[in-house]
Amino acid sequence: MISCTEFIPSYSELFTYLEDHYGRKEVERFWTYLFEPTGKGIPLINFAKAKGLRGCWEYWEGTLTEEAADVIKYINEKEGWIYSEMRYCPSKGRLLQLKDEIGIEPYHDYCGHCDYYRAALEQVGLTWTRVHMHVDEAKCASILYDPKVFKGMIQMSDDVEVLDIKPGDHEYFHPDFHSSLNMGIHYLGHNYGLDALNDYLKLYTEHVYKKVIDAMKEDPLKAIENSIRNTYKLEKAEDVLGIENDGKSLRVKIAYCPAVKHLRKTGRDVTPFFRYSTETVMKTLAEHGGLKFTMESYDEETGAAAYSFER
Repeated sequence: MISCTEFIPSYSELFTYLEDHYGRKEVERFWTYLFEPTGKGIPLINFAKAKGLRGCWEYWEGTLTEEAADVIKYINEKEGWIYSEMRYCPSKGRLLQLKDEIGIEPYHDYCGHCDYYRAALEQVGLTWTRVHMHVDEAKCASILYDPKVFKGMIQMSDDVEVLDIKPGDHEYFHPDFHSSLNMGIHYLGHNYGLDALNDYLKLYTEHVYKKVIDAMKEDPLKAIENSIRNTYKLEKAEDVLGIENDGKSLRVKIAYCPAVKHLRKTGRDVTPFFRYSTETVMKTLAEHGGLKFTMESYDEETGAAAYSFER
C-alpha cells in the first residue's frame, strides 16, 4: 500500500510518466478524468451542489486542515466571493522538500492540476481565478466568485469570515488522497495495460524509496520491515499488520488495507489494479535487495494480503 501521506510524490511521478510516455495532452486528459464532476472522484462537486460557495468553503476547510496547509481564506457570501492565499502549499512544498532530500524532480507543471477543479465549480455557476506567479515557492492565491452576485471588489467588512489554517496546529493526514491514487492507478492500467502500470510503479518505487533502497545495502529484510511498519504507522493502522522476520525471511500479513477500507466507506469503486500498489512496490524493493518476493494472497474486497521476502 502507498500511504495517503506518501501520495503527493506518486501524483507528481504519474504526471511525469504520462507526459514522458504519451505526451502533455495525456496529462491533461488524465486531469480531466480525475476532476470529472461526477461525485465518484474528488468530491468538491457534492459540496458545491449542496451549498454553493459555502459548500466549497466547507470542503476546503476540511481538506486543507487534514493536509496541514499554511493558508488564509476569506468568505463573503453576501457579496459572493471567497479569496484565498496559500502561504505554503503542503503538496508543492512536500515535493520541494523531497527534491532537496533525495533529488526527485517535481512535475514541471505540478500546480496546473488545481485548475481542473473548475469543471466542478462551473457546473454550479461559479468562476475561479488563480494566481500562480509564485508556485515555485509553493505559494499561490485565488478568488472564487459567483458572477451573478460579485461586483468586482474584495474588501473587509462585518460580512467577511476568516479561516486561518497554520500547519503547526494540525496533523498531516488526508485519507481521501487514496481516492486520487486509486483513480490514477486505474487510468494507467485501464488505458495502457498492466505493463505500463508496473513500469510506472517500479519507477515510483526507485525514485521515492531511495532511502529504503540505500538502507537495504546493510540489511535488506530489516530495511523493508522498517518501511512497511512506518507506512502503517502513518496510516494509523498498525493493528492490521503482522510481521515475522527471522533474518532469513520476512513474512507479512495485512488484515485489511486501510486504503481499500476508506474507498469502500466513501462509496468509491476500487480498481482491480489496486493490488499492484502493494505487489509491484514490494517486488521492486525485493529486486533491489536481491530477495525473492512472493505475493501469497490478496483479497480484492478488503485488501487483506499475505506476502513474503526470502534471501
